Amino acid sequence: MEHKKINWRNHFFEFIVVILGILIAFQLNTCRESAQEQDLVKEHLQNIVEETEFNKNSLITNIESGDHLMSKIDSLMAYIASQRDLDTINRLSLQLLALDYTYLKKTAYNSLVETGDIRFINDFELKNEIVSIYEYYKWLEGIDASTRSSYGDMYFPYVVENMDLIDYRTQNEAVYQNKLFKNYLSVYRYSMEYRLKKQKEVFGILNTFLEENKASK
Repeated sequence: MEHKKINWRNHFFEFIVVILGILIAFQLNTCRESAQEQDLVKEHLQNIVEETEFNKNSLITNIESGDHLMSKIDSLMAYIASQRDLDTINRLSLQLLALDYTYLKKTAYNSLVETGDIRFINDFELKNEIVSIYEYYKWLEGIDASTRSSYGDMYFPYVVENMDLIDYRTQNEAVYQNKLFKNYLSVYRYSMEYRLKKQKEVFGILNTFLEENKASK
């Protein structure tokens, strides 16, 4: 029986062509997936930038109202120290009830983390910067909660119990000059001063982040 001669060279070249085809297909698929991942990253980053803009504007409002309150606190303390003009002291005391709270959005960041797409950010420095910003938000919220707690536990109950919130009538001098009210007012001032300082620090960080990532918007 005659044996058919196998063309090993031809088989080898066919094998090489198949392998190359598989590798090329795999590479194209990898590139396509990589492009999709980077599109996702770009979309997430745009949302983060927009959210940062919102939070920056929110902080501007907080800082402006905080500075306004600090001015009133300082004026009130000066009036109390000089023991003059009870009507102005009463008016300022009631105006200090206008303490606001810090509201910071985290929707875009939560989406980035919960989808797991944060792993596609190849720029480690950018990833670290984004994570840090949202950690700063938690820090600010903690400071805000502490400020509101001291206000709610001390200054606010004192005013409700000792002052007139219906007709806003001025009370007798002892209401404004006693040690307890002065202490509560001092705690209020200290907590507001600290909150403002940290809000301004974070505001600067947000500004820097936005300046570096304007192109992503």
